[in-house]
Amino acid sequence: MSKLSRQIRNLVFVLVVVILSFACTIELLQIQIVDGEYYKDQTANTYTANQTVQAARGQIFTKDGKVVNTNRLVYKIIVQKAFFKSGTENDVIAKTLKILQNNDQKWIDTLPVSKTTPYKFTGDDDEIDTLRSKLELGVYATAENCMNALYEKFEISDSYGQEMRRYIAGVRYEMLIRDFSYQNRYTLAEDVSVQTVIELKEQSFMLGGIDIIEEAIRQYDGKDFIPQVVGRIGAISADEYAELSDKGYSLNDTTGKWGIESAMESTLRGQNGIRSITRDSSGMVVSDEITKAATAGNSVRLTIESDFQNDVQAILENHIKWLHYNNDPTRGNKVDAGGVVVLDAKTGAVLAMANYPNYDINNYIDLINNPKDPNPTYNRCIYGLYRPGSAFKTITATAALVSGIANENTEVYCGGIYTYYDDYQPGCIMGFVGDVTVRTALRYSCNIYFYDMARQMGIDYLAKVAGWFGVGQDLNLEIGGATGNMSTPEYIESLGGTWTPGSTIQAGIGQLETTVTPLNLAVIALTLANDGTRYQPYLVDSVTSYDGTKTIKKTEPTVAYKIDADKHIFQVVREGMIMVADDVQWPMGSGITQLADLPYGVAIKTGTPQVTADTFNSTILGYYPAEDPQICFGIVLEKGEFSRLMVRNIIESYFYNNYKPVTNEKGDIILPWGGQSTNTPGRPARGEADKNNSDTSGSTTN
Repeated sequence: MSKLSRQIRNLVFVLVVVILSFACTIELLQIQIVDGEYYKDQTANTYTANQTVQAARGQIFTKDGKVVNTNRLVYKIIVQKAFFKSGTENDVIAKTLKILQNNDQKWIDTLPVSKTTPYKFTGDDDEIDTLRSKLELGVYATAENCMNALYEKFEISDSYGQEMRRYIAGVRYEMLIRDFSYQNRYTLAEDVSVQTVIELKEQSFMLGGIDIIEEAIRQYDGKDFIPQVVGRIGAISADEYAELSDKGYSLNDTTGKWGIESAMESTLRGQNGIRSITRDSSGMVVSDEITKAATAGNSVRLTIESDFQNDVQAILENHIKWLHYNNDPTRGNKVDAGGVVVLDAKTGAVLAMANYPNYDINNYIDLINNPKDPNPTYNRCIYGLYRPGSAFKTITATAALVSGIANENTEVYCGGIYTYYDDYQPGCIMGFVGDVTVRTALRYSCNIYFYDMARQMGIDYLAKVAGWFGVGQDLNLEIGGATGNMSTPEYIESLGGTWTPGSTIQAGIGQLETTVTPLNLAVIALTLANDGTRYQPYLVDSVTSYDGTKTIKKTEPTVAYKIDADKHIFQVVREGMIMVADDVQWPMGSGITQLADLPYGVAIKTGTPQVTADTFNSTILGYYPAEDPQICFGIVLEKGEFSRLMVRNIIESYFYNNYKPVTNEKGDIILPWGGQSTNTPGRPARGEADKNNSDTSGSTTN
């Protein structure tokens, strides 16, 4: 080949390369610049979204295996940002809400602003402050200001109409506070009807970003069965999220709000899974797989048995109904609330925890929106604080014997008035009693004896012993509770009061500002029953597999405190408490036989602590059988009377499964008890209790 030919060929080759390069450049410019937005949209419309697969929450069982809280599969409407087409959000939400409206379905809307004009705030201060903060408005922004800011922020035009515009704003705000993003889906509605699901699927081509899934929601099968104890779940708050986000929670999650649901949250929750969904630009699903399987939570078995709990609840409610029916204005017909706690004397396990008034947990939201007085959602058994009254004398008696200032034979003369102080001479409700020892002082509830014991030992020692019994202490129950308070100079002064010598003797009979819960009373009885050993009360018998068939962890009894004292001291106090039970006479028409007729001895101490000048509560603590305690109890009736009438009922129910009130044709409680114990062997002799000497109250009021 000639040199010229080679040069021509090379030139042609170079020209071809240049032309091809130029063509590629033009094509690249076409793709990147001219058609860039098109390909960008194509790329942006192909997404892989990770969707949370909710783990089934563990169940809550009673000791005998009945389900209290479980789960139910429902349809949920969720919103996923990955599938929203930009600028269509409001239209999609409006169409979806319209379908929900047409099918009378509710959706989640916590925007604290009224749904009609003129706009008004409807939430609490914290919710309103959050709204203003999210919208970057000042503290004086009105509801109208907030709504206008929402409309502007989310470009919600008035073409939707006032009602729908407000609804869209509520959904957009909910998405805002729930951190709606590509990673966090938003649940718009749950437990929707099949018809709603069908209509949404039929119009799915217009509802990009809306999806329907089937997941579990909490179902409260227990209804009015210890709702104050079991608790409830709810949407996670911002404060909770800040604390729990590093544990895998999202702002779209739920969490236990109180009770066992909250206390056992980490046990019940389970581990969520991940579902990865990839769709192309046309909306077709390219792949859909579970990349991480969800793991169900463990379940919780309570220490409470359903039948006994139901009986104790009925005993409390029927007693209060009987007081109203009996309508004796001097003896508790104004009673409106109360609590009963029964513990296993050998372990501290809670056998029953009854509150009055009670409620159905499924109606909780209605009660929050329409509060009642007294509040049925309030757990009086662990948060209600009451003066113990004469029930506290069991502690004063123990303290006197442990300190050594008295023994079982030490006598104090009761002439009806305590004359130690010249300027303060309180009386004894029993009037003249004569010489009393610790046993007879408990039997007659003699104020004078306990005044003198408290004065001699001093408030510091009395308060220390009260602490041994759990007064003013955290009892460490799983679901919490108030600690109560012991009257001391420091505490009284913190309330703005002044401590005087007379304050010490009032503290000795459970008055002044000493306060306890019904659980406290039961724990005091528990400590006495175990000769000074105080067990920690508990509600969780065990943690099990989800279906309850396998025990994972069993709760073992825990000794919270051991009083270093001779057992004989507790035997002396026990004998005095048995005398109280033997001496109690029941009011006419109660239909209840005496505690002395039970097959074994009962150890009790009652109280009628003063609340106001003309208002008294009724308290009692005790255990049975006195000789070998199996159960302990603490009871408080607010503005009530005759709490001791419930003791036999509780004993009969627990040991003999025999409780049935007597009603008339209208259903009124004529007698709070209508049965007799069965299988009751002869009662063993227990000493020198004089059954012919009676005390109609066994309590003090001052």
